[in-house]
Amino acid sequence: MNKATLAVVAALIFILGGVFAAIFWARGYRIDVFKKSLATTGIMVATSDPDGAAVWINGKLTTATNNTINLAPGKYHIKFTKDGFSTWEKVIEIKKEEVFKTNAFLFPALADLRPLTLTGAINPTISPDGTKIVFGVASSSASFKGDGNGIWIIDMGRAFPPTPIFAATDFRQIFRNTTYTFLSDAKFFWSVDNKQLIAYYGDLEKPTAAYLLFSEQLNLNPDIITDQVETLRQDWQDLALARSNAQIAKLPMILSSILATSAGKLSFSPDETKILYTATAAAQLLPIRQTYLPGTNPTTQTRKLEPGKTYVYDSKEDRNYLIENCKFQIGNCRWFPSSKHLLSTVDNQIIISEYDGTNPSVVFAGRFNPESVFAWPNWSKVVVLTSLGNPTGQENLYTVNLR
Repeated sequence: MNKATLAVVAALIFILGGVFAAIFWARGYRIDVFKKSLATTGIMVATSDPDGAAVWINGKLTTATNNTINLAPGKYHIKFTKDGFSTWEKVIEIKKEEVFKTNAFLFPALADLRPLTLTGAINPTISPDGTKIVFGVASSSASFKGDGNGIWIIDMGRAFPPTPIFAATDFRQIFRNTTYTFLSDAKFFWSVDNKQLIAYYGDLEKPTAAYLLFSEQLNLNPDIITDQVETLRQDWQDLALARSNAQIAKLPMILSSILATSAGKLSFSPDETKILYTATAAAQLLPIRQTYLPGTNPTTQTRKLEPGKTYVYDSKEDRNYLIENCKFQIGNCRWFPSSKHLLSTVDNQIIISEYDGTNPSVVFAGRFNPESVFAWPNWSKVVVLTSLGNPTGQENLYTVNLR
Protein backbone atom coordinates (compact mmCIF):
# COMPACT_ATOMS: atom_id res chain seq x y z
CA MET A 1 0.00 0.00 0.00
CA ASN A 2 1.52 3.29 -1.10
CA LYS A 3 1.71 6.48 0.93
CA ALA A 4 -1.19 8.15 -0.90
CA THR A 5 -3.53 5.25 -0.11
CA LEU A 6 -2.42 5.23 3.52
CA ALA A 7 -3.10 8.95 3.74
CA VAL A 8 -6.62 8.48 2.35
CA VAL A 9 -7.35 5.59 4.75
CA ALA A 10 -6.01 7.59 7.67
CA ALA A 11 -8.15 10.56 6.70
CA LEU A 12 -11.25 8.36 6.46
CA ILE A 13 -10.52 6.81 9.86
CA PHE A 14 -9.99 10.26 11.33
CA ILE A 15 -13.27 11.55 9.83
CA LEU A 16 -15.26 8.49 10.93
CA GLY A 17 -13.72 8.73 14.38
CA GLY A 18 -14.74 12.35 14.58
CA VAL A 19 -18.28 11.53 13.47
CA PHE A 20 -18.66 8.78 16.07
CA ALA A 21 -17.12 11.02 18.73
CA ALA A 22 -19.60 13.78 17.87
CA ILE A 23 -22.50 11.32 18.04
CA PHE A 24 -21.43 10.02 21.43
CA TRP A 25 -20.83 13.57 22.66
CA ALA A 26 -24.29 14.66 21.53
CA ARG A 27 -25.83 11.67 23.30
CA GLY A 28 -24.17 12.76 26.55
CA TYR A 29 -21.15 10.47 26.81
CA ARG A 30 -18.13 11.99 28.56
CA ILE A 31 -14.69 10.66 29.57
CA ASP A 32 -14.36 10.19 33.33
CA VAL A 33 -10.63 10.82 33.92
CA PHE A 34 -10.81 9.57 37.51
CA LYS A 35 -12.49 6.26 36.71
CA LYS A 36 -10.71 6.04 33.34
CA SER A 37 -13.97 5.15 31.61
CA LEU A 38 -16.62 6.52 29.30
CA ALA A 39 -19.43 7.88 31.50
CA THR A 40 -23.03 8.27 30.36
CA THR A 41 -24.65 11.62 31.10
CA GLY A 42 -27.87 13.43 30.31
CA ILE A 43 -28.34 16.92 28.96
CA MET A 44 -30.21 19.85 30.44
CA VAL A 45 -31.02 22.64 28.03
CA ALA A 46 -31.31 25.64 30.35
CA THR A 47 -33.57 28.09 28.54
CA SER A 48 -35.40 31.08 29.97
CA ASP A 49 -37.37 34.09 28.76
CA PRO A 50 -35.75 36.55 29.18
CA ASP A 51 -32.42 34.81 28.82
CA GLY A 52 -29.26 35.57 30.75
CA ALA A 53 -30.60 34.27 34.07
CA ALA A 54 -28.18 32.73 36.55
CA VAL A 55 -28.45 28.92 36.67
CA TRP A 56 -28.08 27.33 40.10
CA ILE A 57 -27.71 23.56 40.35
CA ASN A 58 -28.04 22.11 43.84
CA GLY A 59 -27.30 25.53 45.29
CA LYS A 60 -24.17 26.15 43.20
CA LEU A 61 -23.97 28.87 40.56
CA THR A 62 -23.12 26.97 37.37
CA THR A 63 -23.78 29.02 34.25
CA ALA A 64 -26.36 31.31 32.66
CA THR A 65 -29.28 30.70 30.34
CA ASN A 66 -29.43 29.94 27.45
CA ASN A 67 -26.96 27.09 27.68
CA THR A 68 -26.58 23.32 27.48
CA ILE A 69 -25.26 21.43 30.50
CA ASN A 70 -24.20 17.79 30.79
CA LEU A 71 -25.20 16.16 34.08
CA ALA A 72 -24.77 12.70 35.48
CA PRO A 73 -28.05 10.77 35.86
CA GLY A 74 -29.88 11.71 39.04
CA LYS A 75 -32.16 14.32 40.63
CA TYR A 76 -31.20 17.98 40.78
CA HIS A 77 -32.64 21.13 42.27
CA ILE A 78 -32.55 23.73 39.49
CA LYS A 79 -33.04 27.43 40.13
CA PHE A 80 -32.95 30.42 37.77
CA THR A 81 -32.51 33.94 39.12
CA LYS A 82 -32.36 37.30 37.39
CA ASP A 83 -32.45 40.77 38.93
CA GLY A 84 -35.91 42.31 38.67
CA PHE A 85 -37.63 39.01 37.87
CA SER A 86 -39.28 36.20 39.79
CA THR A 87 -37.27 33.10 40.67
CA TRP A 88 -37.96 29.86 38.79
CA GLU A 89 -37.08 26.53 40.35
CA LYS A 90 -37.82 22.84 39.96
CA VAL A 91 -36.55 19.45 41.04
CA ILE A 92 -35.77 17.55 37.86
CA GLU A 93 -34.47 14.09 37.08
CA ILE A 94 -31.74 13.69 34.51
CA LYS A 95 -31.62 10.34 32.74
CA LYS A 96 -28.79 9.01 30.63
CA GLU A 97 -28.81 9.97 26.96
CA GLU A 98 -31.93 12.13 27.45
CA VAL A 99 -32.45 15.84 26.95
CA PHE A 100 -34.48 17.90 29.43
CA LYS A 101 -35.57 21.42 28.43
CA THR A 102 -36.53 23.91 31.13
CA ASN A 103 -38.46 26.46 29.00
CA ALA A 104 -38.74 28.78 32.02
CA PHE A 105 -40.66 32.06 31.78
CA LEU A 106 -39.57 34.70 34.30
CA PHE A 107 -42.11 37.36 35.28
CA PRO A 108 -41.20 40.88 36.49
CA ALA A 109 -40.90 41.12 40.27
CA LEU A 110 -42.06 44.76 40.35
CA ALA A 111 -45.32 45.85 38.72
CA ASP A 112 -44.98 48.23 35.78
CA LEU A 113 -48.44 49.84 35.83
CA ARG A 114 -49.69 52.07 33.01
CA PRO A 115 -53.15 53.56 32.39
CA LEU A 116 -55.22 52.08 29.61
CA THR A 117 -58.28 54.29 30.11
CA LEU A 118 -58.39 57.83 31.48
CA THR A 119 -62.11 58.58 31.90
CA GLY A 120 -63.28 55.53 33.84
CA ALA A 121 -64.35 52.02 32.90
CA ILE A 122 -67.64 50.47 34.05
CA ASN A 123 -68.33 46.71 34.12
CA PRO A 124 -65.49 45.63 31.78
CA THR A 125 -66.19 42.19 30.32
CA ILE A 126 -63.87 40.11 28.15
CA SER A 127 -65.00 38.28 25.01
CA PRO A 128 -64.96 34.46 24.90
CA ASP A 129 -61.86 34.40 22.69
CA GLY A 130 -60.00 36.75 25.03
CA THR A 131 -59.25 39.40 22.42
CA LYS A 132 -61.78 42.15 23.25
CA ILE A 133 -62.94 44.00 26.35
CA VAL A 134 -66.28 45.85 26.39
CA PHE A 135 -66.95 48.50 29.04
CA GLY A 136 -69.05 51.56 29.74
CA VAL A 137 -67.95 55.20 30.05
CA ALA A 138 -69.90 57.87 31.94
CA SER A 139 -67.76 60.97 32.35
CA SER A 140 -68.28 64.64 31.59
CA SER A 141 -64.69 64.72 30.35
CA ALA A 142 -65.04 61.73 28.02
CA SER A 143 -64.81 64.19 25.13
CA PHE A 144 -65.22 67.89 24.50
CA LYS A 145 -68.85 67.35 23.49
CA GLY A 146 -69.60 64.68 26.04
CA ASP A 147 -70.47 62.19 23.28
CA GLY A 148 -67.74 59.81 24.38
CA ASN A 149 -70.13 58.46 26.99
CA GLY A 150 -71.63 55.09 26.17
CA ILE A 151 -70.11 51.71 25.39
CA TRP A 152 -66.58 51.08 24.13
CA ILE A 153 -64.57 48.07 23.03
CA ILE A 154 -60.82 47.51 23.34
CA ASP A 155 -59.39 45.28 20.64
CA MET A 156 -56.29 43.82 22.26
CA GLY A 157 -55.11 42.31 19.02
CA ARG A 158 -54.25 45.71 17.55
CA ALA A 159 -52.48 48.81 18.87
CA PHE A 160 -52.80 52.47 17.92
CA PRO A 161 -51.33 55.73 19.27
CA PRO A 162 -52.92 57.38 22.34
CA THR A 163 -56.05 59.50 21.93
CA PRO A 164 -57.46 62.39 24.02
CA ILE A 165 -59.86 59.91 25.64
CA PHE A 166 -57.68 56.83 26.11
CA ALA A 167 -54.04 56.16 26.80
CA ALA A 168 -53.29 53.78 23.94
CA THR A 169 -54.29 50.77 21.80
CA ASP A 170 -57.34 50.20 19.56
CA PHE A 171 -60.57 51.58 21.03
CA ARG A 172 -63.88 51.98 19.26
CA GLN A 173 -67.25 53.18 20.45
CA ILE A 174 -70.13 50.83 19.67
CA PHE A 175 -72.89 52.83 21.40
CA ARG A 176 -73.27 56.53 22.15
CA ASN A 177 -75.67 57.54 24.93
CA THR A 178 -78.71 59.52 23.85
CA THR A 179 -81.32 61.59 25.66
CA TYR A 180 -83.55 58.53 25.82
CA THR A 181 -81.10 55.64 26.12
CA PHE A 182 -78.28 55.55 28.69
CA LEU A 183 -76.21 52.34 28.68
CA SER A 184 -72.93 53.39 30.34
CA ASP A 185 -73.54 51.33 33.47
CA ALA A 186 -75.08 48.29 31.77
CA LYS A 187 -73.71 44.79 32.22
CA PHE A 188 -72.62 42.68 29.26
CA PHE A 189 -72.95 39.15 27.89
CA TRP A 190 -70.98 38.12 24.78
CA SER A 191 -72.01 35.79 21.97
CA VAL A 192 -69.77 32.79 21.36
CA ASP A 193 -68.47 34.22 18.08
CA ASN A 194 -67.66 37.62 19.69
CA LYS A 195 -69.72 39.46 17.06
CA GLN A 196 -72.69 40.37 19.26
CA LEU A 197 -73.34 41.16 22.89
CA ILE A 198 -76.24 41.91 25.18
CA ALA A 199 -76.18 45.09 27.25
CA TYR A 200 -78.61 44.56 30.11
CA TYR A 201 -79.81 45.76 33.50
CA GLY A 202 -80.83 43.56 36.41
CA ASP A 203 -80.25 39.80 36.21
CA LEU A 204 -79.42 38.19 32.89
CA GLU A 205 -82.06 35.51 33.48
CA LYS A 206 -84.79 38.15 33.91
CA PRO A 207 -83.40 41.55 32.91
CA THR A 208 -85.33 44.75 33.48
CA ALA A 209 -84.00 46.03 30.14
CA ALA A 210 -81.76 44.52 27.46
CA TYR A 211 -80.31 45.64 24.11
CA LEU A 212 -78.60 43.72 21.31
CA LEU A 213 -75.34 45.28 20.08
CA PHE A 214 -72.91 44.40 17.29
CA SER A 215 -69.27 44.56 18.32
CA GLU A 216 -67.84 45.78 15.00
CA GLN A 217 -69.96 48.88 14.44
CA LEU A 218 -71.55 51.91 16.05
CA ASN A 219 -75.07 50.86 17.08
CA LEU A 220 -77.25 53.93 16.57
CA ASN A 221 -80.60 52.29 17.31
CA PRO A 222 -79.99 48.94 19.03
CA ASP A 223 -82.85 46.47 19.23
CA ILE A 224 -84.60 46.16 22.58
CA ILE A 225 -84.65 42.42 23.34
CA THR A 226 -85.76 42.31 26.97
CA ASP A 227 -88.34 39.61 26.26
CA GLN A 228 -86.04 37.58 23.99
CA VAL A 229 -82.94 37.46 26.20
CA GLU A 230 -83.59 34.00 27.63
CA THR A 231 -83.96 32.40 24.19
CA LEU A 232 -80.93 34.18 22.74
CA ARG A 233 -78.77 33.45 25.76
CA GLN A 234 -79.74 29.78 25.66
CA ASP A 235 -78.86 29.58 21.96
CA TRP A 236 -75.42 31.04 22.63
CA GLN A 237 -74.83 28.72 25.57
CA ASP A 238 -75.90 25.69 23.53
CA LEU A 239 -73.37 26.68 20.86
CA ALA A 240 -70.64 27.03 23.51
CA LEU A 241 -71.56 23.59 24.89
CA ALA A 242 -71.43 22.07 21.41
CA ARG A 243 -67.94 23.48 20.90
CA SER A 244 -66.82 22.10 24.26
CA ASN A 245 -68.29 18.67 23.45
CA ALA A 246 -66.45 18.70 20.12
CA GLN A 247 -63.18 19.32 21.94
CA ILE A 248 -63.90 16.52 24.43
CA ALA A 249 -64.76 14.14 21.58
CA LYS A 250 -61.18 14.42 20.33
CA LEU A 251 -59.86 12.97 23.60
CA PRO A 252 -59.31 9.25 24.25
CA MET A 253 -62.56 7.53 25.20
CA ILE A 254 -61.35 6.56 28.68
CA LEU A 255 -60.54 10.19 29.45
CA SER A 256 -63.69 11.70 27.94
CA SER A 257 -65.75 9.19 29.95
CA ILE A 258 -64.13 10.31 33.23
CA LEU A 259 -64.62 13.98 32.37
CA ALA A 260 -68.27 13.38 31.48
CA THR A 261 -69.09 11.60 34.74
CA SER A 262 -66.67 13.04 37.31
CA ALA A 263 -65.70 16.55 36.20
CA GLY A 264 -67.31 19.90 35.58
CA LYS A 265 -66.51 23.46 34.48
CA LEU A 266 -64.02 22.27 31.89
CA SER A 267 -61.72 24.86 30.32
CA PHE A 268 -59.31 23.95 27.52
CA SER A 269 -56.00 25.78 27.20
CA PRO A 270 -55.75 28.05 24.14
CA ASP A 271 -53.72 25.39 22.29
CA GLU A 272 -56.23 22.71 23.41
CA THR A 273 -53.51 20.43 24.82
CA LYS A 274 -54.48 20.84 28.48
CA ILE A 275 -57.72 20.89 30.46
CA LEU A 276 -58.47 22.85 33.62
CA TYR A 277 -61.38 21.26 35.49
CA THR A 278 -63.01 20.67 38.85
CA ALA A 279 -63.76 17.13 40.02
CA THR A 280 -67.46 16.56 40.81
CA ALA A 281 -67.07 12.98 42.01
CA ALA A 282 -64.32 10.68 43.27
CA ALA A 283 -62.57 8.85 40.44
CA GLN A 284 -59.31 7.26 39.40
CA LEU A 285 -57.71 8.54 36.21
CA LEU A 286 -56.21 5.46 34.59
CA PRO A 287 -53.00 5.68 32.53
CA ILE A 288 -53.56 6.32 28.83
CA ARG A 289 -50.03 6.66 27.44
CA GLN A 290 -48.34 3.26 27.52
CA THR A 291 -44.91 4.34 26.33
CA TYR A 292 -42.34 6.44 28.16
CA LEU A 293 -41.99 10.02 26.90
CA PRO A 294 -38.48 11.48 27.45
CA GLY A 295 -38.23 14.91 29.04
CA THR A 296 -41.67 14.86 30.68
CA ASN A 297 -42.66 17.35 33.37
CA PRO A 298 -41.07 16.12 36.64
CA THR A 299 -43.73 17.66 38.93
CA THR A 300 -45.55 15.02 40.97
CA GLN A 301 -48.92 14.24 39.46
CA THR A 302 -52.21 13.18 41.09
CA ARG A 303 -54.50 10.70 39.32
CA LYS A 304 -56.95 10.19 42.17
CA LEU A 305 -59.70 12.79 41.82
CA GLU A 306 -61.44 14.25 44.88
CA PRO A 307 -64.74 16.14 44.60
CA GLY A 308 -64.41 19.93 44.74
CA LYS A 309 -60.71 20.02 43.89
CA THR A 310 -59.26 21.57 40.75
CA TYR A 311 -56.87 19.83 38.37
CA VAL A 312 -55.01 20.31 35.10
CA TYR A 313 -54.69 17.39 32.72
CA ASP A 314 -51.91 17.47 30.11
CA SER A 315 -53.06 15.38 27.14
CA LYS A 316 -49.62 15.33 25.49
CA GLU A 317 -47.85 13.80 28.46
CA ASP A 318 -50.88 12.06 30.05
CA ARG A 319 -50.23 13.69 33.40
CA ASN A 320 -52.69 15.18 35.88
CA TYR A 321 -51.87 17.86 38.46
CA LEU A 322 -53.70 19.07 41.56
CA ILE A 323 -53.93 22.87 41.55
CA GLU A 324 -54.19 24.61 44.92
CA ASN A 325 -55.81 28.06 45.41
CA CYS A 326 -57.58 27.72 42.07
CA LYS A 327 -61.36 27.77 42.13
CA PHE A 328 -63.77 28.31 39.29
CA GLN A 329 -65.09 31.65 40.41
CA ILE A 330 -65.44 34.80 38.37
CA GLY A 331 -62.04 36.40 38.07
CA ASN A 332 -60.28 33.79 40.19
CA CYS A 333 -58.56 31.19 38.04
CA ARG A 334 -58.28 30.73 34.31
CA TRP A 335 -55.84 29.97 31.50
CA PHE A 336 -53.09 32.41 30.63
CA PRO A 337 -52.74 32.78 26.81
CA SER A 338 -49.37 30.98 26.80
CA SER A 339 -51.19 27.67 27.50
CA LYS A 340 -48.33 26.96 29.94
CA HIS A 341 -49.56 29.13 32.81
CA LEU A 342 -52.60 29.84 34.96
CA LEU A 343 -53.79 33.31 35.99
CA SER A 344 -55.45 33.60 39.40
CA THR A 345 -56.38 36.21 42.01
CA VAL A 346 -55.83 35.46 45.69
CA ASP A 347 -55.89 37.90 48.62
CA ASN A 348 -55.47 41.11 46.59
CA GLN A 349 -52.73 39.55 44.50
CA ILE A 350 -52.61 38.65 40.83
CA ILE A 351 -50.62 35.45 40.46
CA ILE A 352 -49.34 33.68 37.36
CA SER A 353 -48.17 30.10 37.95
CA GLU A 354 -47.14 27.24 35.72
CA TYR A 355 -49.92 24.93 34.58
CA ASP A 356 -48.84 22.29 37.10
CA GLY A 357 -49.28 24.78 39.96
CA THR A 358 -45.57 25.39 40.55
CA ASN A 359 -43.57 28.65 40.43
CA PRO A 360 -46.32 31.10 41.39
CA SER A 361 -45.30 34.68 40.58
CA VAL A 362 -47.06 37.72 42.05
CA VAL A 363 -47.24 40.22 39.19
CA PHE A 364 -49.43 42.75 41.03
CA ALA A 365 -50.44 43.33 44.65
CA GLY A 366 -52.90 45.96 45.81
CA ARG A 367 -56.53 46.91 45.56
CA PHE A 368 -58.23 45.89 42.32
CA ASN A 369 -61.50 44.40 41.13
CA PRO A 370 -60.95 40.59 41.02
CA GLU A 371 -63.78 40.20 38.50
CA SER A 372 -61.91 42.39 36.02
CA VAL A 373 -58.47 40.87 35.50
CA PHE A 374 -57.68 40.02 31.88
CA ALA A 375 -54.60 38.72 30.08
CA TRP A 376 -53.43 40.30 26.84
CA PRO A 377 -53.65 37.76 23.96
CA ASN A 378 -49.89 37.88 23.29
CA TRP A 379 -49.38 37.55 27.07
CA SER A 380 -47.29 40.71 27.28
CA LYS A 381 -49.64 42.39 29.76
CA VAL A 382 -52.36 41.84 32.33
CA VAL A 383 -55.27 44.28 32.45
CA VAL A 384 -56.67 45.27 35.86
CA LEU A 385 -59.53 47.50 36.98
CA THR A 386 -58.52 49.70 39.92
CA SER A 387 -59.00 53.19 41.31
CA LEU A 388 -55.29 53.26 42.23
CA GLY A 389 -55.86 55.69 45.08
CA ASN A 390 -58.10 58.02 43.04
CA PRO A 391 -59.88 60.21 45.66
CA THR A 392 -63.07 60.20 43.55
CA GLY A 393 -63.14 56.40 43.58
CA GLN A 394 -63.33 56.27 39.78
CA GLU A 395 -61.95 52.99 38.45
CA ASN A 396 -59.86 52.79 35.30
CA LEU A 397 -58.25 49.99 33.35
CA TYR A 398 -54.49 49.69 33.77
CA THR A 399 -51.97 47.33 32.21
CA VAL A 400 -49.44 45.43 34.27
CA ASN A 401 -46.64 45.06 31.74
CA LEU A 402 -44.84 41.74 31.74
CA ARG A 403 -42.41 42.70 29.00
